Amino acid sequence: MRDGVAKHPDNEWVQRSVEYHIGRAEEHLLLLRDGEQLEDHLAHAATRLLMALTLREIG
Repeated sequence: MRDGVAKHPDNEWVQRSVEYHIGRAEEHLLLLRDGEQLEDHLAHAATRLLMALTLREIG
């Protein structure tokens, strides 16, 4: 999760759509279900869903 700032500078997540973040969350959940352990997929999925919620709220 700490690498996110380096990988995604300047709050670029705000420029993405709600649907984009939901899709990325789904990808992380599939990887989690499949047992992939290179990243904390549950945390990444939760973060993406919180981003989607935030974007929905700020319109």
